[in-house]
Amino acid sequence: MDLKQWCQLDEQIYIAEMDERYKQYAGLSYSEQMIERLAEMRTISAETFVNFFSQPRELFLSSLENIADSSTKKLELKLYNLRNEKIISSRYRFASAPVNWSTWRQFNSFEKDPKKRKHVFDEFISKTRYISPVIKERFDQMDGIYRKYSNNKLTPLGGYLENEKISYSYLGDFVKSMGRQARKPFQEVLHSISKKVLGREAEYYDDFYFFRNRVYADLKKEFVGVNPTAQVRRTLATMQFDLSSIHIDTEQRKNKYPSPICFFVQVPNDIRVLYKSESPYFDLQGCYHEMGHAVHASSISVEAEYWNRYSFSMGIAEMFSIFLERLTKNRKYLSSLGIKNNRILEEIEARNNFMDLFFVTFYAANSIMKAEFWHKKLSIEKTSDVYARLIKEYTGFEMPGEYWMLHHILPDAIMYAPSYLIAAVRAVELDHHLRDRFGEKWWTQLETGKYIREIIQPGAAINLSRFSRLDSSLFMNELTDIG
Repeated sequence: MDLKQWCQLDEQIYIAEMDERYKQYAGLSYSEQMIERLAEMRTISAETFVNFFSQPRELFLSSLENIADSSTKKLELKLYNLRNEKIISSRYRFASAPVNWSTWRQFNSFEKDPKKRKHVFDEFISKTRYISPVIKERFDQMDGIYRKYSNNKLTPLGGYLENEKISYSYLGDFVKSMGRQARKPFQEVLHSISKKVLGREAEYYDDFYFFRNRVYADLKKEFVGVNPTAQVRRTLATMQFDLSSIHIDTEQRKNKYPSPICFFVQVPNDIRVLYKSESPYFDLQGCYHEMGHAVHASSISVEAEYWNRYSFSMGIAEMFSIFLERLTKNRKYLSSLGIKNNRILEEIEARNNFMDLFFVTFYAANSIMKAEFWHKKLSIEKTSDVYARLIKEYTGFEMPGEYWMLHHILPDAIMYAPSYLIAAVRAVELDHHLRDRFGEKWWTQLETGKYIREIIQPGAAINLSRFSRLDSSLFMNELTDIG
């Protein structure tokens, strides 16, 4: 078997697995046995690569990650099921069923009584005891797999850092710098926003995802006439993006994944987006974010090498999603959707600024915690203690540390969280680059679409230096007016 043959076989296994995982996350009928069998096949494929090939390095790293992911698939499925079977409210219901992990965010969005939300939050925290052993066992197995197949030269954290092309010290300095800059302005504006939106001081159960919906509640009438999927398609079509390979599912299903998510089933020919309606403005933002993922994947050249079509870092994977989502915060773009009142536009801008500050402080805590988890080989209990301290330090909330296990990424992914901050910085840099090149309304220009596609087409081989120096100052200056 040569490298080309291995790539063709591995891609077919990947496509079959992603198709089944998509059905699982969509709340459709799926086969756990099929997912487990395909995971076994991916493990064998990845082991074949690391045993018989050493280059390209990108495939070696992705093969290690695939072995770690596929070898722990039963535990991942167990975690997925436990969250919906055990993380469940004994008292409150949503859509005629008890509130569970998958419907928690929607419940928080619609429930007006904070005491009820607090009860569900506290009960879910107490029930993390059902999932913590599975999370720990899975991560322990992943660590062992990385060490085994790299002759003790690589850990899960080391693989992540190499893929992102940054060092542990650089990552720490980068994240902590952003978190420190955002901390004071966030905590100051949290007081005023909470009074305005909630009529009281924010509490620990008023988390990032609750605010992401509730902070725009009094503005929702401005967006009820905007169809997110239709609007984003029009905008992308104006720049002549081909959307024929992208499918969007907006149906409400009981066990559908609670967060918007995009599946790269076959790059660039089969891309699928899932999201649930939560509130009009968040629906717009969430749809644009996932369509950013989708149009990124669908614009990668079909001629690109296998590893360049699939093995790009998460800091690249999240960049175009955050970039496209920024349109939903752009005053000129919102005006083009029919929102003309300057007072409303200023209010939207202020709320978005608050949420971006929340994003930086929240993900600073998430990122540092997860890095320390791997670097210091922390127990689950110690990890929760560290998380409580970091959330307090950056956001000011006295948050139960076990909350990280209820997050949709932290207990699943090796790292991922810092990639949101890396990608956010690059998204701002790309936005400013396009403004300089094509004007303030760059999204109206055919040439903009052509230029963006030229950037995207190489996949993992993207030339980031065309627009990015990973300089957080542009992003932080937007939020804090410093420098």
